[in-house]
Amino acid sequence: MERMRGTQQAQGGLSLGQLVTVADLRSVRDELIEEIRKLRNVSVAVPGKKWLKSSEVRKLLNISPGKLLALRTTGQLPFIRLGGVIYYDRDDIDVMIQKAKMPLPVI
Repeated sequence: MERMRGTQQAQGGLSLGQLVTVADLRSVRDELIEEIRKLRNVSVAVPGKKWLKSSEVRKLLNISPGKLLALRTTGQLPFIRLGGVIYYDRDDIDVMIQKAKMPLPVI
């Protein structure tokens, strides 16, 4: 094993100023956890993503598989099926939501 060269160099060729402390690791861990939490809380539908799968639509609208099926069968939510996977156009979802909006009462 190579001996430490002076006081400025530690194992692996790192200088003492480059050593990572436990506090540094904890800080990085906390930052990563916070970023992961932010990503999990972001809407399932990625902005700009035109076609969504059934699971994404259910999470976006917070509805059950049965309710999504009802929206499909009644024609309220158009869809396409490709290779056994059902996709929904994000624009159609937005239109359906706009149609379901209740007007504000006039006072």
